[in-house]
Amino acid sequence: MLLLTGCFYPGEYVHYIHDFGPSDIDCHSFYHYTRVNNALNQSGLQRYDLITETDQDIFLSSTPDKEEVTSYWGDDNEVYFVVTTYQKGDDDLVLYYYDLKSDVCDKILENNKYLLVFQDSNTNRIIVKTDSQRYYVEDGILYEIEESDIIKSDFSSKEDVVRRVTADGTLIEICKELDSCKYTLKVEGVSHDITALPDFGVKESGLANYFVVEGDTIIGIFQITRGTNGLPPDNIIRERQLKKELLVSINYKTGDSEILFNTKNNKIRIIGYSNGNIYLLKDGKIVCQNLSDNSEKEIYTLTYDGDKQLSFSWVGRRLIIFDEYNLQVIANIQI
Repeated sequence: MLLLTGCFYPGEYVHYIHDFGPSDIDCHSFYHYTRVNNALNQSGLQRYDLITETDQDIFLSSTPDKEEVTSYWGDDNEVYFVVTTYQKGDDDLVLYYYDLKSDVCDKILENNKYLLVFQDSNTNRIIVKTDSQRYYVEDGILYEIEESDIIKSDFSSKEDVVRRVTADGTLIEICKELDSCKYTLKVEGVSHDITALPDFGVKESGLANYFVVEGDTIIGIFQITRGTNGLPPDNIIRERQLKKELLVSINYKTGDSEILFNTKNNKIRIIGYSNGNIYLLKDGKIVCQNLSDNSEKEIYTLTYDGDKQLSFSWVGRRLIIFDEYNLQVIANIQI
């Protein structure tokens, strides 16, 4: 799981997804930032155990007013996290490896310009990027990635692109040109216009990075926005800027596409999809709707009366609802 969280303010931004699901991943850990002594929002990192429903401290800054965790990835066995110390001149960035089985934490890389750790959604490898090099990391050991092994695209920097790789290694790319209405599917050098979207493909719409591959189709969320100046609105978007969301299915072999679900407004949010079932936040409830017969099943009712700035993360078949302002888990739901 990779979570990158900025500073949020109560009620100003819409709820959003960190990790799309549900899935068959076997993991019982949810990682989240914490705030040390009311200092920086990311001055600490904790592991929430989905079975015991307790938090374990992974990192708590001793100087929380100038030091924070800026990226991380973790599962039940290990955690990689980058700590950035802000100082005059060059900042200090350090990558740590925490072996949960041995309870040993080691420093494995330093940089004073750029350092990021994340899970690559195409390869599932844990990737480390600096300003000049890219690595994959296993058991705390860094391995350089050759330039020839990096997946590249013909799309330009003026386009928002989502990539997925199928089980047989086929690269699927979905592109939205910024400040344009055009959406394109590209597979092995063959391009198709995504014809299901023209009526909705306003210039300010964009791709959310939530797509799954099922058989010959790729299924995911498109967001229709206003007032975003044509920028991809992925997650960080004010409530008044979101008009609606669409769940779209695209056959990546033929290019045929269809809209599976249209929220029609920003009062209903798509928070998950799997095997013909869509998961919605609707009237303060988490609802599972079967797309073949439109039958609904209520899963959970939100009774939390916090600041309303929530995020949704899927860990396997568990849905974690997190208060992004107070930095605490408010629901751990087994689907």
